[in-house]
Amino acid sequence: PFTNQFTTSQVESDNISLNSSLILFNGFQLKNTLQQSRLEFMAGQQDLQKIKNDISLNVVSAYLQVLYAKEQLKVSEDRADLARQQRERVRRMVDTGMMVQGNLLDATAQSASEDVALVTAQNQVDMSKLAIAQLLQLTTVGDFDVSDPQVGIPEQSVVERTVEEVYLLSLRFLPEVRAAETRLQSAEKGVSIAQGAFAPRLTAFGQLSTFYASSNKRITDARLIGFAPNGSFTSAFDTVFAPVFDYSLETNPYKRQLDQNLNRAVGVSMSIPLFNGLNARSGLRRARLNFENAKINQDQTRNQVFQSVQQAHTDAKAAGKRYQATKGSVEAFEAAYQYAQKRFDAGLIQSLEYLTAVNNLTRARIDLLQAKYDYIFRLKVLDFYAGNPLTF
Repeated sequence: PFTNQFTTSQVESDNISLNSSLILFNGFQLKNTLQQSRLEFMAGQQDLQKIKNDISLNVVSAYLQVLYAKEQLKVSEDRADLARQQRERVRRMVDTGMMVQGNLLDATAQSASEDVALVTAQNQVDMSKLAIAQLLQLTTVGDFDVSDPQVGIPEQSVVERTVEEVYLLSLRFLPEVRAAETRLQSAEKGVSIAQGAFAPRLTAFGQLSTFYASSNKRITDARLIGFAPNGSFTSAFDTVFAPVFDYSLETNPYKRQLDQNLNRAVGVSMSIPLFNGLNARSGLRRARLNFENAKINQDQTRNQVFQSVQQAHTDAKAAGKRYQATKGSVEAFEAAYQYAQKRFDAGLIQSLEYLTAVNNLTRARIDLLQAKYDYIFRLKVLDFYAGNPLTF
């Protein structure tokens, strides 16, 4: 700057700054966003519980299917044993001349048919075990089995409740209802967040900064080398002389420059949203639409729960009536079978009539087993909707 000559130099520099800000007020957006995130997390937990409940119901259904298949296998084993015993009895009666050869052929055919039914029943047990093992995601199913307790008809008082009573109980604990309610609260927080976009922003801030440059020099030594005119004159037109020094310079130390160049700033800023491309207004409209959708979803969820409770209540009552009817049917066919057995042993009826009585009794017993386990499952489902755990 003094000689107007070009010069080339290498300068090392370093700039350090620390900035911090704290939102003091932004229309409670941060607070509402945190609460909305918590509500969404809670809704997700309820969704998880809903999945667990669905799996539990599926496992209960598969478990009862295994028990039904096992009892059906016992019926098939009893029928196969009975058919073999009857075949031997007919054989002896044919040998003594009390029955004709045709009766033995019918008895032999019936015994073979019962053996086939026994194999089918055993296969059904294996298939039902495989179904529940796959539902439980077991890697091996070779030695898998389920406990075989004496499952009786559970408490039936839940059937005496009205649909409305069971529905009101289910609203208290069903996770899908809670999830819908929580998401409605979350959507309400979303509206508050969108409304906060119209509020002023108040922010406190602070800043620290400093810098270093290798061109920053300091004097380490000054030596007088003489005097030289400084371009001024006295009133008598005498030349004014000034001392001339020779300076020794060195780069100002790094730490010292950081201390000397330290800048501090604190303050509070406020911003007022006047126009932001209508983003705040559009966001508020979307939030209100989400809130209305959440209300509709909540109503749909409650309607679905009511329909499920209504269906479960109707199914339980119908299954109970069917169970009672099949019990009476088994008693009637057992009496008919005993009567046919005596008449067949006395040679008063043909084997066809006897086999008809046996088949009728077997069908009635199988129908009773189906009705029994169907009634148990329907009661468990209805009891679940009433707020009781799935237990045996």
